[in-house]
Amino acid sequence: MKKLNRLPEAELTVMRAVWRLEPPVPTGAIRARLEKERPWNLSALQTLLAQRGFLSVGREGRQNVYTPLVDEGEYLAFENAPFLEGRGLPGLVAALYDSRSVSREELAELRAFLDEAMGKEGDV
Repeated sequence: MKKLNRLPEAELTVMRAVWRLEPPVPTGAIRARLEKERPWNLSALQTLLAQRGFLSVGREGRQNVYTPLVDEGEYLAFENAPFLEGRGLPGLVAALYDSRSVSREELAELRAFLDEAMGKEGDV
């Protein structure tokens, strides 16, 4: 795993948009995804993300396109590692539920995922 640095909220918001779109992602698609939140200086944020090793930049015609160099799961694992070390996964899930960051439906999805993972583990 490459060395990662924690992203400021604005840059993380841009990365979340990129992760949810099919790469390579043109600037216009990122802007369209984010325009409801607030006006963005995307060129500055994308430049920073490229410099930090999160995005590669290419050209398609007259516009820049971006491809993520860091997987969303990899980044989330990096960002959550300190919390997991202190409280473990059950503590993380409990904190998310208590803060209303996770719904009952999402917990049901987590249960289904864990049931499937445990079933696969038993097959090994």
